[in-house]
Amino acid sequence: MNMSDKMVTVFRRQFDPTVEMLKNLIEVCPDHFWKDAKHKYWKHIFHATTSMKFWFRQQKDEEFTIPDFGKDITEDLDKECSDYPTKEEMTEYVEEIMSVARNFFTELTDGRLLEPCVLYEEITKTDVILMQIRHVQHHIGYCNSILNSNHLQTAKWL
Repeated sequence: MNMSDKMVTVFRRQFDPTVEMLKNLIEVCPDHFWKDAKHKYWKHIFHATTSMKFWFRQQKDEEFTIPDFGKDITEDLDKECSDYPTKEEMTEYVEEIMSVARNFFTELTDGRLLEPCVLYEEITKTDVILMQIRHVQHHIGYCNSILNSNHLQTAKWL
């Protein structure tokens, strides 16, 4: 990406604070609430982050594995887990996926925004970016709603 890639710059300007807000959700969550299986709070962050890991791949044949941190966990919101990742593990995972996303953006130019993504011909690279912003923001809102309804501090809008 170079300075003439104005649309990529705009997308990046929206994407970066979205992921920062996701990280902030980890920071603001009290430890006792993080461990509470009823709310599935951490699972929404894990699910959204794993989605970015899936969609921001650069190669179709790139191996896609979902980390379990050596624990009985899944990003699937409909499946139960007997454990949870620590807040530190989740922060590291989000940062790892931020690096994957940065690589995706670094390789992108305005001229390539309408190219198909590597996974599906009918989905463009622009679609991938916008889908991930929308998806992550959905889960940020969901988690903030959980925090707010329990009279806890929420992640601030960036």
